[in-house]
Amino acid sequence: MGKVKVDGGTHDQMKKIMEVLHGPQETSKTIYLGQKILHFDVPEGLIEEINTLYEKKFSTLESFNKNLAGKISREHRVDKELPESIKRYFEDRFNDYLMAVKVMRFAHPASAWINEMVEHEYNPLHLHTGKTEIGISSVLCLKKPDDYGVEIARKDDPVYNTNGRLELVGNGGGMFGYNQHKVDLEVGDLYVFPYDIKHGVYPFTGNGVRRTLSYNCDMKR
Repeated sequence: MGKVKVDGGTHDQMKKIMEVLHGPQETSKTIYLGQKILHFDVPEGLIEEINTLYEKKFSTLESFNKNLAGKISREHRVDKELPESIKRYFEDRFNDYLMAVKVMRFAHPASAWINEMVEHEYNPLHLHTGKTEIGISSVLCLKKPDDYGVEIARKDDPVYNTNGRLELVGNGGGMFGYNQHKVDLEVGDLYVFPYDIKHGVYPFTGNGVRRTLSYNCDMKR
């Protein structure tokens, strides 16, 4: 089989191409197109306060299963039980998000609930809605197991680990784009994102509880 020539060259041409690829690079900047997701580290004291409140009032909390997508037995509404200090904390984070995306509206925290997942339960891919057409939501990790069980495939490659992970799926796409972000939440991690960002949580195996709080926020002028 003969050599394929490109613009009349073979070896020399390829050598020049490689020199360009591996030589000094021009300065560049990255431009991101799409929606923003913000991450916050929530103070440990606030996490303890929410967990204590939830565990004390668990037996009297309103079941929220019929309003949610999760295949989770313990899903309870908590916004009516949260003290004003915690509501204000979330309102401040929602306003931080609105400032980051330069939206001139006011945050109005709405419903909040706690999901308490155990093994084999999961939250299918879904999005959130509220009483207004647009809004933002959030996920806060309150508690997690020591581990999420053995991965069935590629268990030695953390890139492919999915047990117990939160996955966020953006609305952008196209060639060379990547619109999925998978997170192994740690206690205190808070993610804030628009209502129409799809997200879900993969099941896990083993003992322990994965407890998260979600808070919706409607937008009003």
